[in-house]
Amino acid sequence: MGSGNVEKWLRFYEPFFDSEQEAVAFVAPLEELRLGHPRHTAKIMMHQAQRLVSLADDIPKIRKGNETLPLLFLLVCAEHIAKLSDGFDGEGKSRAYVRNFFEWFLSKEQQEELTLGITTHERKPVTLREAIDMFYSVRCDTVHEGKYWGFHFQDGGTPMLSCDPDVVLSLSLQEFRGFVVRGCIQAINTYPRVPNKALQRTRSKQRASER
Repeated sequence: MGSGNVEKWLRFYEPFFDSEQEAVAFVAPLEELRLGHPRHTAKIMMHQAQRLVSLADDIPKIRKGNETLPLLFLLVCAEHIAKLSDGFDGEGKSRAYVRNFFEWFLSKEQQEELTLGITTHERKPVTLREAIDMFYSVRCDTVHEGKYWGFHFQDGGTPMLSCDPDVVLSLSLQEFRGFVVRGCIQAINTYPRVPNKALQRTRSKQRASER
């Protein structure tokens, strides 16, 4: 792959690394992977994360003030990356894999930071599972009911009171985006997961070819 390809992905990922050199060390080896390499799926994950998060970034340009549709694409990204990481190519299990993404790929500190930004109307803390299920319910309203308005993250440092779902958000869209991208980077860095169905199939084929 040419350096132009590296630059394309580098622009997206560099803000999540301490230096340009670290970002290059993340992107460049992945770009060199060819089809058939055991970690080729990690390259696909790197590309797909950038594409889906960039779609979320583009929504406000055509729907100013809308944060429901960006949330949808960020959750689609989380689900997709978790399924790729786990070698899952079946139907369904969307909610489970969105949960898996945040449970598998965010550190304990990141999970705590995420949940600190979400409370009940009574200002009671929520668990990570409750937080993710709340976001997922907004996703379902959008996908199944066509409701893509009425949900907002924190605005300008002011907590946002939501009545559907009933939560108070002290978390901005950009902060949530950051959790998703960092989770994607962790998923990419740790691919393949163990056990991993896709990896098991690849190894079975390799053993069969060697007989």
